[in-house]
Amino acid sequence: MRSLEQLDSWINTKVKAWSSKVSGAPKNRELLEIRRDILEDVRDHIQPKGHGKSIFPYNSISIRIGAQNKEQQNLYEAAFHEGNGLEEDSRELLSEADCPVPAGFRVTVSVIKNAALASTSRPFLIEYSKGKAAISKSLRNARPNAKLTVLRGEADVTEYAIHSDRVNIGRLKEVIGDKQGLRRRNDIAFADTEATVSREHAYIRYDAETGKFRLYDSLSQRGTTVFREGRRFEVPRGLTRGFQLKSGDEIHLGNARIAFESES
Repeated sequence: MRSLEQLDSWINTKVKAWSSKVSGAPKNRELLEIRRDILEDVRDHIQPKGHGKSIFPYNSISIRIGAQNKEQQNLYEAAFHEGNGLEEDSRELLSEADCPVPAGFRVTVSVIKNAALASTSRPFLIEYSKGKAAISKSLRNARPNAKLTVLRGEADVTEYAIHSDRVNIGRLKEVIGDKQGLRRRNDIAFADTEATVSREHAYIRYDAETGKFRLYDSLSQRGTTVFREGRRFEVPRGLTRGFQLKSGDEIHLGNARIAFESES
């Protein structure tokens, strides 16, 4: 199984190559960012199986992308429906991760006029399912209300209401690579002076199958820990199952601290 850094490098290379094929790519940078975010979301759903192997427990991915208006909708449809598009990229990503592509694997993409969705930092919805009897992620478990509160460290926000299935946490608002350009945006961005927080430190993802939030460490330098009822828990690094959060948990990222609260 490839490491998280290797998969990130592969995604960056793929998006960079695709950018040369998009008409007016610099003008439509959001197209590249959406594609990168979608591939990273697929990557995050790859699960370790043990003995260096991994699995992808779904055979169907349904993606809905929000557009501000008809003009943007036409642009997105042309860009994301070219060739096999995201299905081919997802297959290649699974192969790159040494993960068998599930039988009957299929990725469907639709572009909808939805200004509210289009104006968010992640203007798309992804539903993962397996088998004919699988139920849509959005129908299985509605995401409960949850928030993050910065307890220690200088950040761009002190409170953050979780309104999407993934929340990136790190140093600086935008992480720029020397060769790849924009790598990711942090929803909670600590100041550059917070040197113990890595630029791509950690992220929280909502697991619709269990109805729980899980915390992942993005190969940070100082690691990520959770304090719960006086006990300290290490969050596994890299491409793992992560660590299931509970309301009241205190997340430590280097010297920075964040409180997690949820109604679930």
